[in-house]
Formats: sequence, structure tokens, C-alpha cells
Amino acid sequence: MSRGDYRIVDADVHIHELDSDLAPYFELPWRRVLEEGGLTREGARNVKGERLFDYPGYAALTPYDPMLGELPEEPHRITSPEILRADLDQRGVDAVVIHTGRLLRAAGSNDYNYATMLARAFNRYLAERWVDPHRGIYAAIMAANQAPEDAAEEIARYAQHDGFVAVHLSCAGNYPLWGDRSYEPIFAAAHEADLPVFLHGALTVAPVFPYQLHHLPTALAKQTLSQTFGALANLTSMLTTGVLSRFPRLKVVFADAGVGWLPLALGRLDHFYPYLRDEVSFLTSRPSDAVQRQVYLTTHPLDLPGNPALLTACLEAIGLDHLLFGSDWPHFDATAPGQIIDLPLPEPAKRQILSENAQHVLRILESTPQC
Repeated sequence: MSRGDYRIVDADVHIHELDSDLAPYFELPWRRVLEEGGLTREGARNVKGERLFDYPGYAALTPYDPMLGELPEEPHRITSPEILRADLDQRGVDAVVIHTGRLLRAAGSNDYNYATMLARAFNRYLAERWVDPHRGIYAAIMAANQAPEDAAEEIARYAQHDGFVAVHLSCAGNYPLWGDRSYEPIFAAAHEADLPVFLHGALTVAPVFPYQLHHLPTALAKQTLSQTFGALANLTSMLTTGVLSRFPRLKVVFADAGVGWLPLALGRLDHFYPYLRDEVSFLTSRPSDAVQRQVYLTTHPLDLPGNPALLTACLEAIGLDHLLFGSDWPHFDATAPGQIIDLPLPEPAKRQILSENAQHVLRILESTPQC
């Protein structure tokens, strides 16, 4: 079957926000930083003053890694809704949830004033320039982990805005982990608004657990561990500190970490739970039961490609109704819809993954035009 036979919702697409585009939404004095030394547009996709590796996802390398092979091709930058909609039409995608591109590592900042202003500016920028349900363009509200009370106000402010369908939480150098009680206002606001939270990873080297990857000399090692360790650590933190139990309607989506890590985590948690259940009395059954009620994954990357039988068994263990198609477009290793269509799964399962699960978890309107 072709892509045209499926309705496709991509829950993980990244825009390329330029400093010159964000500056009007910033308050002074922070606006001066972007106005005086920020990145500006040269053409539809070209950007003045930007190095290739300034934006996570353009290549498999970090700034710490030497480039041993050929220079990667000039990256494709989504700098306007028009470019995005053209991409979606070409890829056969009906609707998307957009996330930040150049701000994926914002959680690592220790300047809570700047982080707060950044989230406010970014959300205003999304609301006024990007979000358009009639064109299938939805967005996730950026929540600053450094200022939970202000983040909760941002969630409440945009929760009723047509087209904001989730909350973006960074899993990229965040300290403490997302199970910490200091984040209670963020989860309470998302729970009250009935918005899922996306814990989104990015290749990160930081001096906090589990991103202390500076002692690994290769990009391959850092890519293997960063997002996966981040997802595993943050899920374990949230589960064992009672976040899922205190907010039973909260849906948690882990994006850009693959799928193979979750069965491993569930096996370990369930194995030790009978011996340590007294310290997690809020869990009234196996940890995997709470995860299977409230936790979802995006499909990128399909990290068991060499063994289709193992991959499908892993997907079924997670629950086919808990998988959202997320491509990570336009990054170098983006997942194409055809990779899901080609999986050895029943047709109803493919439709679940490609759109139906997203329509259930997210407030994606049925009226979104189909490609």
C-alpha cells in the first residue's frame, strides 16, 4: 500500500527558529543579544552566521568530535510554515506536532531568568507565526524546567489556544531529573489541561547524570547512550517518585529515544518491585502496569532494524496502541512513513501507529485536511 492510503500524523518535527525571528518576541534586555549578534536569514533555507553543528540533529557529531569523513550536505532548515507545509505534502504527511530545533538543549541552562524569557518568547512565536490547525500544523508548549511555576503559567496560558496539543519537556542535560518534586507545578498544569508531556531527547554532553559522556571519545558512543540513557533515567525517576501515580490522567511521551530501551526498563523494574515495594507504596501493582497505562513512545529511531522479528516483538511488548509515528524530520536520520508501512505488522496496527494513536493522545482535530 502507498502512503496515500494512510492518514499520517507526525508527532515529532523540528522547526529552525532564527534569532532574528525570535527577537521581536523577547523582552528587554534579553532581546539585545539576538538583535545584535544573532542568526539571520539569507535565503529561504540559508542562514547567515551559523556553523553546521550549532543545531542538534544536523549531523551525528557533537562539537567535541573531529570530522573524519566528508562534510555532511547542507542541512535542510524549516524556517517558515510554507517550507514545512511543502515538506509535509512531499512526504505525504497530513498533520504534525512541531518542536523546537535550535533550543533542544535549553534545559541545561542555569540562568532561570533567561530560560523563562526564552520559553515565553518561543511560545508567543509559535502562536503567532506557526500554529495553524487548518494546515495541519500543531505545536508543543515549551516549559522551562528552571522555573516550574512560570512554566505552569505558560501551560495554562496556551492550553486553550487552538493548535497547542502537548507540552515540551527537554531530556537534554536537565537537572534534577523529571521525577523531582520541584516540577510538581508543571505536571499539575499539564494534568489539569489534559495535555500530554513530551520528554524529548537530544545528543547531550553535560556534567549531570546521565549525560556525563565526556569520557567517551567517539561520537558513536555518545549517540548510542545519550538519548537512551536520558529516557531510561527520567522514566525511572518519574515512576519511582510517584509522578504517574499522583497524576493518573497524565500521558507521557518519550520522543527521539527509540523503542528498544523500554522493555529492558520494564523488565528490571518489575523484577525488583516485589522486593522493594514498601518504598513505593503508591504503586499498587507492577511498575509496568503504570507505564502501560500512561507512557507512549515515538517511533524514531527504529533502533532494531537488522532483525524485523525482534523489532515487531519489541513493539508488541510496548503495546501497538502506545506508539506514535515521530520522524524527527528534518534531521539527518529522520524516519520516513514508508518505514512504518513496510513493517511486518497487520494493517490496523500500521494505521494505529501512523495516525490513530496520535489522534487519541493529542488534540489533533478530525477536521485536519488529508493530503
